[in-house]
Amino acid sequence: MSAGKGSKPRPINGERFRQNYDNIFGARYPHWICSLCGVAYGRFPFMDRVSTWHDGHCDICGADGPVSEPRDFGHLRKGWQHDA
Repeated sequence: MSAGKGSKPRPINGERFRQNYDNIFGARYPHWICSLCGVAYGRFPFMDRVSTWHDGHCDICGADGPVSEPRDFGHLRKGWQHDA
């Protein structure tokens, strides 16, 4: 019995698949960001609070150095993935 698609699978356009996936699920939210990306993309980039920093890899720009969590910058503003 067939599900209506026949016995031969349709070819998949990888680029269209990726665009649809990103539109549905969005880009992956970064776990660690550097201070430059926090100031550029954070909702509250100059919060007066204590942050925990460690040496690591920024998930937005890819720089190696001190990184912290996006919550330390008030999380990221809407549209951050299009600006990065």
